Amino acid sequence: MFQHLLVPLDGSRLAESILPVVQTFARALDATVTLLHVVEPAPPASIHGEPHLANAEEARAYLENLAAVLRTENINADIHIDVAEGGDVVRAIFAHGGELHADLIVLTNHGRSGLKQALFGSIAQQVLQSGEIPVLLVKAEQAVPPAPYACQNILVPLDSSALYEKALDVAVALARAVGATLHIALVVPTMRTLSPERAATGTLLPSSTRAVLDLAENGAAEYLEQKRAQWQGSGVEIQTQVLRGDIPTQIVAAEQQNAADLIVMATHGRAGLDAFWSGSIAPKVLNRAHAPLLLLRVRGEEPVR
Repeated sequence: MFQHLLVPLDGSRLAESILPVVQTFARALDATVTLLHVVEPAPPASIHGEPHLANAEEARAYLENLAAVLRTENINADIHIDVAEGGDVVRAIFAHGGELHADLIVLTNHGRSGLKQALFGSIAQQVLQSGEIPVLLVKAEQAVPPAPYACQNILVPLDSSALYEKALDVAVALARAVGATLHIALVVPTMRTLSPERAATGTLLPSSTRAVLDLAENGAAEYLEQKRAQWQGSGVEIQTQVLRGDIPTQIVAAEQQNAADLIVMATHGRAGLDAFWSGSIAPKVLNRAHAPLLLLRVRGEEPVR
């Protein structure tokens, strides 16, 4: 399980909204926290409406103040400062994750909107695409004093493919550590929400396709029951549900229904235009969900949805 959390901060109160989440998981996992600031060669004067950290000295004083607060919570906290070569902050974040042997990068997802953001992704998605270290994304909408964070319900979306069951393994361990209830959800598409690849077949054979989807719903319930039984002795309360419809929409609906405080997903880590054209699920959930989202990289052929 995660023993070293790397937390990049840009000096803004918006980014600091991530700290209650960091505190909760660092305490539950007895993990070390490293606060990171990457100094840009030509930093902007402000960020999110606040003065930007201009140099390494300012960054060191800023991070030391935050680390001192974490230490009062009995959290082992350290700081790290470096300069982004060529101004590539994303590359620097991932490089330091490897150099510092971090096993989880915790980032604020600022929730920006618009076509450019939808197509080309956020820094967080780029970091995930860059390497194997899992990324925990915490959405921040405005610079307000961070509220306490408790993780009582964890949602894990699966699709009956063994490729993505890595998320379940991690979620069970996290649920045990924080005392959360685990909710496992599987979404079966309807005729209207089939992917373009499967919709072409559905148009030619609508009755057959509808019957196959109905059978898939029964198979999904059996699959989830097997997963629940597999982890029955884990000490974690596990609930399961099969949903029908558009996959990202139903995952976000399950987040709301179960009052999820965390979503754990395995993903190929696609970002930008690749994710847009492939129909990758994680970026769509990231843009619409409110709970922190833990993304785990997997490799292998992605199932056709």
